Amino acid sequence: MFLAEAASEAANQIKLFGMSNKFWIVILVLVLFVVSILTASYNEDKTKGL
Repeated sequence: MFLAEAASEAANQIKLFGMSNKFWIVILVLVLFVVSILTASYNEDKTKGL
């Protein structure tokens, strides 16, 4: 249990560009969502003429 607490404290101390880890997780999920939408529409357009 102490190892998990130490790991979470270490993760909370790491900040990229002054933003929290939760912020970057939300941004990553949004980027993956947008990329999946764009690639799905691209694949649909490619096979439209078949």
